[in-house]
Amino acid sequence: MLFLSIVHHYLSWHYTAAFKEIFHVWLNFLWFIVNFFSLPQLMKSWLSPWKRITTERGNAWNLEDLAGFVIINLLSRIVGGILRSTVILSGIIALLMTTAAGFAVYVFWLVAPFVIIGLMGFGISLIIL
Repeated sequence: MLFLSIVHHYLSWHYTAAFKEIFHVWLNFLWFIVNFFSLPQLMKSWLSPWKRITTERGNAWNLEDLAGFVIINLLSRIVGGILRSTVILSGIIALLMTTAAGFAVYVFWLVAPFVIIGLMGFGISLIIL
C-alpha cells in the first residue's frame, strides 16, 4: 500500500508541480538568451554607426570633406547594420532552438513514466524468456 501511495504522490507531482517548474526554467532560458544577445538594445540601434565611428562635417563647402563625411558615416552604418543583423539572427536562431527544445522536454516529460514502466517490463520479459 505504501508503494501505491508513493507512486500516486510521484505522479501527482510529476504532472502538476514539476510541469510548472519546467515552464519557469524554460522562461529563464528564454530570458537569458534575449539578454545574452541584447536583442532589444540591438534592434533599437540596428543601423547606428559601428562603435560610434563617425566624422564631423566641416563648415566649409568643400566637396572632398562632404564626400568623406558621407562615405565614412555610411560605411560605419553599413558595418554596424551587418554585424548587428548577424548577432540578432544568431539570437533569434538560439531562441527558436530553445523553444523547440522546451517543447521536446515537455513531450519527454509527459511520456517518461510510461517509457520507464514499458522498458522495465521489457527488461523483465527478456530475463524471464
